[in-house]
Amino acid sequence: MLVSKKILTIIYIFLLGSVSAFAQQEMTLQFLTWVPQAGYTDLTLQPDHYKKSIGVPFISSIQLYYLNPAFKYNGLVHDNVVQPNNVIPKLKKYNQLYSGGSIDLFSMRFKTEKTYFQVSLRDVWSQRFVYTSDLANLVWNGNASFAGKSANLNNIRVAMNYYRELAFGVTKSVNDRFIIGVRGKFLMGLTNVTTQDSKNTLYTAPDGLSLSGHSQFTLLTSGLINDDQIKAGDLFGFQNLGAAADVGGRYKFSDKFSIAANVTNLGFINWKKDVKNYRVNGDYTYTGYIMHDSADIANADWQNIVDTLETIFKPKEDKKSYKSWLTPTVYVSGNYLLRPDLNLYSSVALDIYHGVRPTFTLGATQSFGQRIQATLSYSLTPSSYFNLGGGFVVRGGPVQFYIVTDNIIGVFDPYAVKYANVRVGINLLMGKAETAD
Repeated sequence: MLVSKKILTIIYIFLLGSVSAFAQQEMTLQFLTWVPQAGYTDLTLQPDHYKKSIGVPFISSIQLYYLNPAFKYNGLVHDNVVQPNNVIPKLKKYNQLYSGGSIDLFSMRFKTEKTYFQVSLRDVWSQRFVYTSDLANLVWNGNASFAGKSANLNNIRVAMNYYRELAFGVTKSVNDRFIIGVRGKFLMGLTNVTTQDSKNTLYTAPDGLSLSGHSQFTLLTSGLINDDQIKAGDLFGFQNLGAAADVGGRYKFSDKFSIAANVTNLGFINWKKDVKNYRVNGDYTYTGYIMHDSADIANADWQNIVDTLETIFKPKEDKKSYKSWLTPTVYVSGNYLLRPDLNLYSSVALDIYHGVRPTFTLGATQSFGQRIQATLSYSLTPSSYFNLGGGFVVRGGPVQFYIVTDNIIGVFDPYAVKYANVRVGINLLMGKAETAD
């Protein structure tokens, strides 16, 4: 039953990550310019509010996010009762569930003349699940509803990534108009699940009992929980190494108006530690019980289902090392300085994962002296048309506290939204601001 345990472990870890994390691209963070971590999404920022910043270890930046364009949690669950048939008819052909976050273990930013440097060490994790409406219908209502036809199970994908990132960034003015930024990342992989091939057909005979089809499916895994004792060295990821880069540029058309473009997470990790891969490729037929119509998911015989799937697909196992790629994000933004203390902005972010998903944002940032900065934004995301975001940063002496989100409602009631995120932290700032009295 080794395969069954691994399949159940993957499902458990993915669901745990999905429900424990709050959302996706960060649209508002880069415009809260006093926050050093804004440089994670815009490498061209050159803050004049401080000369040096040091993140308080483990609490300088805690980020959580959640994206589920298909439905809201409270559309699926009513009075603590799961009601999938309220959701399944509204699903698109392909749907995505995405969650994750990051935590800074250490971060520092400092300025020397006209060059800004940023060093950070952080843990980053993410989970994605791409599924079809037919898969959801098959899991809940059984194969009886597909009698005499095929279910669409192509391109179903799972991607889970947990790694440690050591980064060093540089931001520099080339001239009075042009600013460039680049950040190199040394990656140490801890856990990964990657779907490589996913081409599947499933035909149910008119009597609902006989199944046939073809499956070409590859699931690559590394670092999953197993029965062996975990060694201290496994917690650092030195056996799963990779590299990545972020690049950005800003052009100033005038003292008031500029446009910036940034691309983040261009990179990969080579996975060699505790690798176990599962590969299926071939035709199959099966006659017998799979799942009955109108299945009760709470009382279903899941062990029998997993055993049946294992019997049908008969995956081959190997321990070959593999490479997984990070998910890039492209940010393009425009800024207009209406007053020295008021900045208007607009931006578009493109999330790239087996397709492109854009998010559009409009907003404004207001500064109140040298102590408070606040921002308010509106974002249009896939299948979520009202996301009112905001954030503020407060400085008292050398201590800076900030919180920022793309969806204020999601912070207080994540069950009522399709998209939610939050980043919060405390930094120590040093050096007098150039614009200070």
